[in-house]
Amino acid sequence: MTVAARGTCLTGHHGVALRTAAQHYAALGWPVLPGPVCDGLTTWHPVSHAPLGPREPTVPRSAATVDHRVISQWWSVHRQSILAPAGGQFDVLRTPTYLGWRTLAAFDGGAPIGPVAISPRGALFFVEPGTCRDCGTVCGVECVSQGALVVLPPSRVVAGVVWWRISPLNCPRLGDGAEILGKLAELSGESG
Repeated sequence: MTVAARGTCLTGHHGVALRTAAQHYAALGWPVLPGPVCDGLTTWHPVSHAPLGPREPTVPRSAATVDHRVISQWWSVHRQSILAPAGGQFDVLRTPTYLGWRTLAAFDGGAPIGPVAISPRGALFFVEPGTCRDCGTVCGVECVSQGALVVLPPSRVVAGVVWWRISPLNCPRLGDGAEILGKLAELSGESG
């Protein structure tokens, strides 16, 4: 096993997987940005080594792109996380993990779920833009604000990895935010 120092370029299979995933997102029309490098404990800029938050891009936010050449350059050297802005191509409902799993089970992974990612901070439901603006009444559920950056799989984050439970490559339709919110409200009421 090779151990890389913090200042060392990180290459290998995970770096290739990140670049490939970023290119897949671009093919779906999801603009992406490179985020920080993460060793599981902290996040930092891959060149300056300055500390960065987990959802801070290493390039200006306005540089979000679907251009495969730019994406290939960004992920050719460093294992940077993949970030995408919510509110343009998709909205995101963030739920506590247990509630996300219960919701998946309630819909049996079928329609209207759409893509679902699991992170150390909870489940992320990717839904049609503009369909989840009123989630303040569902305990523990957050509607990621428009323009906020979301960490996409297979990015490494503090305390783990973000991964797809239902990938957009296997489920190209986004979820129905209103229907998912209804189920989340029902299930969170049962657990309270």
